[in-house]
Amino acid sequence: MIKIFFLLITLVTTTMYAMDIKQTITTHFTFKKLIQDDWPLLLKWFKEPHVEEWWPTPEENELMEYFLEKIRSKNTFGFVVSLDEKPIGYIQYYYIDRNKIESGSLLPPLPDETTVGIDQFIGDPNYLHKGYGTLFIKQFIAELPTIEPTMTTIILDPSADNITAIKCYEKVGFISVCTYENPWGTSLVMRYDIKISD
Repeated sequence: MIKIFFLLITLVTTTMYAMDIKQTITTHFTFKKLIQDDWPLLLKWFKEPHVEEWWPTPEENELMEYFLEKIRSKNTFGFVVSLDEKPIGYIQYYYIDRNKIESGSLLPPLPDETTVGIDQFIGDPNYLHKGYGTLFIKQFIAELPTIEPTMTTIILDPSADNITAIKCYEKVGFISVCTYENPWGTSLVMRYDIKISD
């Protein structure tokens, strides 16, 4: 019986170790700067019900740059998120602009010069509800200082009704700050402060 018990323990441990290795291998994301050639794929994603519910939908002939500026600011930088070279989603960051509702005029006091906002979604519905959103946001945040080395703070402002997204952001490490009213509803401001290494 003792031998069988230890055999089972070894089997379970080996299986869990193999699952950890698999998880590590299958959660490597890359972030490719958005270009016009990517726009047809994004247009397809924007029409997915789970994206359309929370994001404005671009017009068929709307220019990519115009759309990104319209929904946030002229300083909006988009990236296609790929998992093992397969595009699965989108993420963007933008600079705070206190002169525009979409990019900061209603936000609470922040260190504006060193704060960026981010928005993101999983476009491919086959990758929903599997934890990939949390993982790729964490990786993006870890890599973003290489592009924005003076950044100290990241903010999100999801709809206060988007409970699934809010739970995802809490897992990343964002904390809720306040809510504010805007023309499209109530948004929840969430904040993540970059840890400075000694």
